[in-house]
Amino acid sequence: MKIGFNKVGNTAIPFEISKERLKFSGMLVKYSRSLIQLEAKITGELLIACDLCAEDSLRPVSESVKFYLSDGIYAESNEHDCDIVEVENSMIDLNDILESEIELYKSSYFSCEKCKNK
Repeated sequence: MKIGFNKVGNTAIPFEISKERLKFSGMLVKYSRSLIQLEAKITGELLIACDLCAEDSLRPVSESVKFYLSDGIYAESNEHDCDIVEVENSMIDLNDILESEIELYKSSYFSCEKCKNK
């Protein structure tokens, strides 16, 4: 799902997309002249390999995310610098954002029930 950067105004735009067993839902709203705030929740299940035995298992996911989107390179400086995602071509691609959040989640350490007891 793609939304034009200039389509987001002061009235929040709700969104909801799904990928496999995950749901990504939330709101986009204009935060400032050059930033859009994304606040959402990722819920469902994700197949993740155990870091000890490499066996795949379904893990429950319930993550809240909040960050700001900039149309291209963000050159201004403020307190939100570390929470800014730069979007390309004036299009907010929610599928790409979800993919990035999934990969970030998968980069955490996970152990299956079998390995937790070792």
